[in-house]
Amino acid sequence: MKTRSTFLIALTVLMSFSIVVPPDVSAQAGQKAGQISRAIPDVGIARGAQQLPAPVKALVDWGDVVRTGDGGRARVALDDGSVLNIGSSSTLTVTQHNAAAQQTQIELSYGRVRSQVVKQSKPNSKFEIHTSVGVAGVVGTDFLLDS
Repeated sequence: MKTRSTFLIALTVLMSFSIVVPPDVSAQAGQKAGQISRAIPDVGIARGAQQLPAPVKALVDWGDVVRTGDGGRARVALDDGSVLNIGSSSTLTVTQHNAAAQQTQIELSYGRVRSQVVKQSKPNSKFEIHTSVGVAGVVGTDFLLDS
């Protein structure tokens, strides 16, 4: 009877895992975008399959979905100094936020958000909020979106 090499089995398992999980996806998961600075009850964060409460000082990472219920509101302070005020009955996803490169992309699925954006001064900087009907991009201003 032949015995298999443990090295060969470990290598096969490692190769299988690297195919299933691409390296760039794991690098983006868990990157901090900001934190909840104010929350009126009925605010939650969906992080992957987890549903988390969103108390004040809860971290908001890339890919997190911030949801507010009826009467709930949240304020998210982003790492670059920008502020997102999320209205009641809203769903917002932080797709990307890189404070050093001034690259921010938010997706507003439903509801309202008021954005107070710091001045975008670096080359190729952008702050965009995507909705089902369009994209709003700014270089440093205060604006309100209702989707």
